[in-house]
Amino acid sequence: MIALLKGQVVDKRIDRATILCGGLGLEFFATPNTLSTLNQGQDAEIYTCLVVREDALTLYGFDDFQQRETFQILIQVKGIGPKLALATLAVLSPSDLANAVANRDLTTLQRIPGVGKKSAERMSLEIGDKLGIVPTSVTTAATGGGFNATTVVEALTNLGWNQAQATEAVNAIEANDAATALREALQYLGSNR
Repeated sequence: MIALLKGQVVDKRIDRATILCGGLGLEFFATPNTLSTLNQGQDAEIYTCLVVREDALTLYGFDDFQQRETFQILIQVKGIGPKLALATLAVLSPSDLANAVANRDLTTLQRIPGVGKKSAERMSLEIGDKLGIVPTSVTTAATGGGFNATTVVEALTNLGWNQAQATEAVNAIEANDAATALREALQYLGSNR
């Protein structure tokens, strides 16, 4: 697997770029945001994912590790190929995508080119909580209390609650420390069963 390219950008186009690595020019497809960080003639470092198909080896590039990880999760979902996964990351950041999936926000998912209502529903169901914790969806206690709400949400998901339930519980409580927040969130979840 080719996981990282580091070298001089020798060519940049609207949907792809080429980096010279050890005398070999490696072309990769990327989102407009990633391509905007590259300047021809300058050195760059790009995280990559090599997609092997029967008739082609195609490299996809990302300016950060989280985007690459999200891309790799997306292409494992039935019905989502590399082009749709790349289009998804062109429209939504990994945290926005995780938030939309966790909250079943079909309107946000339908902003992705080529994704209609049925596709958005399928994406939401099949991706599930494979994308992990959604720090942007925790709103209240994270700012007002003295604890990291994302950590409490992660603890709750590790205990078996899904992302949406854990986030709802953390948003519903008021606590000054993580231990109290976890206890109150567990009580909240227990009373709503």
